[in-house]
Order: sequence, then C-alpha cells, then structure tokens
Amino acid sequence: MKTRTIAAAIITVGLMAAGTTGCGTDVTDKAASAAVAAALAEASQQASKPGSADITTTVSGPKTGGRTVRTTGLYSWGNGRGISMQNEMPAADVKMEKFVADGTVTVRLVDAVYYYNIDPVPEGPFKGKTWVRIDASAILGEAGASAMKSGDADPMAGLKTLIYAKGASKVDTETLRGKKTTHYRATVPTDRMGAAGEAYTGMGMTGDLVTDVWLDDKGTPSRLSQSVGGTDLSIDFLSFGGSRTVEAPPAADTVDFTDQVKKKPAGTA
Repeated sequence: MKTRTIAAAIITVGLMAAGTTGCGTDVTDKAASAAVAAALAEASQQASKPGSADITTTVSGPKTGGRTVRTTGLYSWGNGRGISMQNEMPAADVKMEKFVADGTVTVRLVDAVYYYNIDPVPEGPFKGKTWVRIDASAILGEAGASAMKSGDADPMAGLKTLIYAKGASKVDTETLRGKKTTHYRATVPTDRMGAAGEAYTGMGMTGDLVTDVWLDDKGTPSRLSQSVGGTDLSIDFLSFGGSRTVEAPPAADTVDFTDQVKKKPAGTA
C-alpha cells in the first residue's frame, strides 16, 4: 500500500485548511492590506462560529504523485478537539482500487490520526481489519500534528495572521455556484509561520504560501484556495452547520501503519 503518498495527500488538506500560525513580515502596502485584512478577519470570525461545514476539496502536488485527489465530506472544528474530518474520495485518486471493491475510500481524521476504510483483510495477521491507522506525526512531525489538535483550528484560522502578509489585495468579483463573491489574495513566506511553517518545510514545501479566498455578500467563505511548494489545495464550502463529531473507528478494527510510514524515506511512496 502506498501509505506515505495517501497519507500525505490528505494530511496536506488538513494542514493547509487549518491555516497558519506565528509571526510574519511587514505588509507591502499597509493601508490597502489593512482594509483587506479587516475583511478577511471578519470572514475568519464568521467561519469559526458554525463549528462544521460540508465541503469538497481538491489537492495536487508532489505528495500526491502529481495526481489530483478529490474528496467530499464533513469538516468539523467546533468541539474543542481541533480538526476532525470524514471524507470520501475515488480510490483511483490515491491508488487504493485493490483495497475497496466499491471504488470509494472513506477517510476519517480524529485527534491528528488518519483512518482509511478498506475491505476486510482476507488473511494473515491483520485478517478482518477494516481500517488503516496513520498518525499525522509520521508525515508532519510532532509540531505539525500538535497544530492540528489546536482547539481553534477552524478552516479559516490562518486568515487571522494575514495582516502580516507580504501583500494582501482584492482581486475581483466572481460568481461561484450561483453566488456573487469577492475574491481576495494574500501571500505569506513559510519561513515566518512558526510551527505551521516547520510542518510545511518538513514536507518539502518552502517559499511563499499564497492564499485566495472568496467571500459571499455576508462575508462567509465560499472557497479557500492555497498554494505552496508546488502543492495546490482548493476547498469549497457547500454549507455550514453546528458542531458535529467524527469518531475514531474501534481499535479492534484497525491496523497501525504509522511505523511503516515513518521508516520510508521522505518523498517516497
């Protein structure tokens, strides 16, 4: 099983969606960036309130082998446990066709641990197991995994620090899924992001993090797009709801692949 590629693809979604933390650089145009920052800060507050969202995502880059990985599901952050998710994706996107007969992989993220649902293992020491477990620290290191457990790791948390970006600006007005939105963009160097920046570096992602966000007329995010180190992520927020809980599968049904992932050289599948 290409566990490192699979884990990295989804962990990247979780990390980038969680936003960035730490200090930043001075803005290029303070007056213009301050106005944009105010709008984005308001968007961050609006997105934090509901506690969960139904989303679709796409992510592509070196960690996905250049493939575009698509997911659909629930993203939750409102229960004080940090980020949790339950998503579904085509097995072909993560080369898991032989592990799921129906062609769909279900992934859960709970307490910085990823679980991948598979068909029951037919034989051997893992006979009957239906979930593969991989700790986020195997990919991101302890600092990155800890950031994902943060109680305020909502999907727009990173916008709170964009006042320190190299540049922040309004791009245009666009229509997304029938809604009129305003498109904003900001750029922050990864070497000024504290623990989040270290997590990016650990995955071979360096340079500037470019964040694009589309806000509707209520200041609510419709789309969040981020690009760093050759990896591109896009999240569409289909709807927002109250706090919803994603539970880890029973331990008896899981097989832990964390050590196998840790032993593989960085950048390998």
